Amino acid sequence: MNNTDEKTDIKISDRIVFLGKLSELYDLSKKGEIATKLQGSHTRACKFWTAMKILSGVKNSIVITHGPSGCAYGVKQAYKLTNCRNSGSLYEPVLSTGMDQTKVVYGGEKELKTALLEVEAKYSPDVIFVATSCAAGIIGDNVDDIIEKMQSKINAEILPIHCEGFAGEYRSGFDLVFRELVKFMDPPTREMRKKLSRSVNIVGSKMGPERTEIDTDVKELIRLLTDMGAQINAVIAGNCSLEELKRAPSVAVNCTLCLDIGYAIGMAMLDEFETPLNSTILPYGIAATVEWLEGCSKELELEVECKRLIDREYAAIADDFQDLRKYLEGKTAIIEGHDAIKSLAIAHMLEMDLGMRAVIYNFHPWSTEARETSIDYLLETGFDPQILITKGTLSFGKYESMQQTEEELLSFIGDLDKNSTVYFGSSLSFPCIPVVDLNAILNRPRFGFRGALKVAQCIKTALEYSFRPRSELMKEIVFPKKGGLGSAQSLTPKLSSEVPDCTMYARGGKRGRLCCMN
Repeated sequence: MNNTDEKTDIKISDRIVFLGKLSELYDLSKKGEIATKLQGSHTRACKFWTAMKILSGVKNSIVITHGPSGCAYGVKQAYKLTNCRNSGSLYEPVLSTGMDQTKVVYGGEKELKTALLEVEAKYSPDVIFVATSCAAGIIGDNVDDIIEKMQSKINAEILPIHCEGFAGEYRSGFDLVFRELVKFMDPPTREMRKKLSRSVNIVGSKMGPERTEIDTDVKELIRLLTDMGAQINAVIAGNCSLEELKRAPSVAVNCTLCLDIGYAIGMAMLDEFETPLNSTILPYGIAATVEWLEGCSKELELEVECKRLIDREYAAIADDFQDLRKYLEGKTAIIEGHDAIKSLAIAHMLEMDLGMRAVIYNFHPWSTEARETSIDYLLETGFDPQILITKGTLSFGKYESMQQTEEELLSFIGDLDKNSTVYFGSSLSFPCIPVVDLNAILNRPRFGFRGALKVAQCIKTALEYSFRPRSELMKEIVFPKKGGLGSAQSLTPKLSSEVPDCTMYARGGKRGRLCCMN
C-alpha cells in the first residue's frame, strides 16, 4: 500500500489520528486521552428530535409539541408524514401549541389546555403525547400539573414527554421515551403470562410503520420468529398500539432490534416486570442471526424448533453462500464508520461469516461513549475490529461526504487492488475501489440468512464490475473541484430511494448505467 496518493498528494501517515483495535480506542476514550466531543458540524439531532422518532411509532396517537410551531413542522415532515406515506397508513398529525414571543414570556398553559381538548374532540386518539420543546422547558411551564387536571376531561391516555433539546444529548431522547412508554404497561398476571407464553416483543424499533412494498429487516425477523413457532405481540415502537403496549410485559421475552436503543426499554421492563431480555447486536449475517434466534428460543422453550429453523434457513442458502465465501475470503472491506452500530455489525458479519478483513474508517471517537452497550457486548464476545480515524473526522464539515475525508480515504487505499477490496459506505463517496451502499439496496432484507446471502452477492457484484469507472459528472457534483469542503449529503435520501441496488457506475460520457442484482 502506498502512503501517498498521486492525485491528492496527501501523506496518510500525517493524517492518522488513530489506527488500532476497537478495544484500544475504547480505553483511550475512557481515560480521556482522545477527544470524544462532537464538533458543531458533526452533531446529531437534539433530544427533542430523537424522542419524536420513537413517539411516531405509537399507533393512533397524536403528538402535541408544546412550543413554537417550527418544532412541530420539522418532525412532522421527517417522521410522521414520511412513515404514513411509505406504509399507506392513515396520517396522524403532529400539532403545536404555537408559542410566540408573548407566550415565551407569560407561559403557554392556556394554549396547552385548549390543544388537549381540541385534539380529543377532533381525532379521538388512544394516546396524546405532550412533547416539550426548548421554549417550554426554559420558561418552566407546569406541563405535568396541567395534564393531571385535564386527564378526567379526556378519554385518551395523556403522557408528558420532557424532551427539551437542550436538556440532554441526542441519545437520551431514545432512552427517555422508551422508559416513559413503560408507564402504559400493565403488570403481568398468571393468565396473561400463560396466554402470551410463546409471544415476543421486538424492542428498539423507531419511526413507525414498515414500508408495505419492501421486505424490510424487521419483517424478516418477524418471519423467522413466526416460522420458529413464536408469535409477535408488538414491535416497540414500530407502529405498536396502546393495547399491545399494555400487555407487553406478559410476553416470554423481549428481543432487542438494536442493542443500544432497545436496551433502555428492555432493562426497564426487566426491572419493573421481570420480563426476560434477549439482547445481541444487529442480526447482520449468519453468526449474529443464529445468536439472536437461539437467545430468543431459550425463553420461549423452542430450542428444538429453533435448531430446525436454523438448519432449514441455512440449507436454503448454503451452496451459494459457501461459493461466495470461497470467493470473498481473505479480501478486504473498508467500512464507513459514521453509523457506529451498523458499521460494527457489518464488520462482524464480514469477518465471522465471510472470512474477510474489515477496517472501519472514521468511526468517530464520540461513538465509543454513545455506544457503550454494543461495544461492551462485542468485546466480550472476542470481536475487536481494526479502526482507522483520520483528521478529517475531527474537522468541520460533513465527514460522510466531504472533500478532506474523501482525499484521506483515497490516500489510505493507495494502490490496494480494486479486485480484492470494497468500500462499504455512501454512494456519494468515490474511492478507486468498488462501493457497496447497503442503504441503497431495495431488494431487502439485509438481516437474517437471506440478508447474509444478499450482502455477500452485493460484494461479489461490486468486485465483478470494478472495471467500470464511476460517474465523473456525479463526482464533480458531490465534490466540486473549486468547492472547498463541499458536501452533497442532502442527496443521500434521493439516492437511497431511487437507486435500486448497491453499485452505480457509468462509462465515459455515456448515461449512467446501473449494475443490478436479481
